[in-house]
Amino acid sequence: MTGALLAGCGPTTANPTAPPAGQAPAPRAPGAVSAAAGLPATPVATAGGLTGFAFNSAGPSVTLFDVATRQVLATKPLGATVRWLSNEQRFWDGRYIWTYDFPEDLVQVVVIDPRTVGVIRTIPTDGRGPAHGLMLTPDRRTAWVNVATDDFLAAIDVGSGQVADVVRTGKFP
Repeated sequence: MTGALLAGCGPTTANPTAPPAGQAPAPRAPGAVSAAAGLPATPVATAGGLTGFAFNSAGPSVTLFDVATRQVLATKPLGATVRWLSNEQRFWDGRYIWTYDFPEDLVQVVVIDPRTVGVIRTIPTDGRGPAHGLMLTPDRRTAWVNVATDDFLAAIDVGSGQVADVVRTGKFP
């Protein structure tokens, strides 16, 4: 599958990010990563309980598949292009997936509900892209995204969904 990002998680998949010391573990991810604006708000489920997602990193679509049988369940249009997700980055806040997109070269943070496979919020950074990554802080209270053309990092307050701060950087962070 050329140009695709694969991710899968479900009710029994462990959250790879350990919680801060003294804090209860975050709920486990019930689905995986990407979403479609305007899709019905119905959960994605399979007999085995695990749904995998294959993201077209070159365009706004996602293919859902049953992890146990590897059978395609559906391919759906998305309201955003998921450009990068990795188990090396912290993108799960315990309820939602946090990622980014830059339609028309304007960087925005994208918040996805994996239970409904839907974009629930986009947060503009007021900066020009591209962007190359988004990472939640260990306490999952702030999302940092780079805004490469305008040379800054945007700090997004996860609770309010607002840009809390902008940190100017050197060229093309």
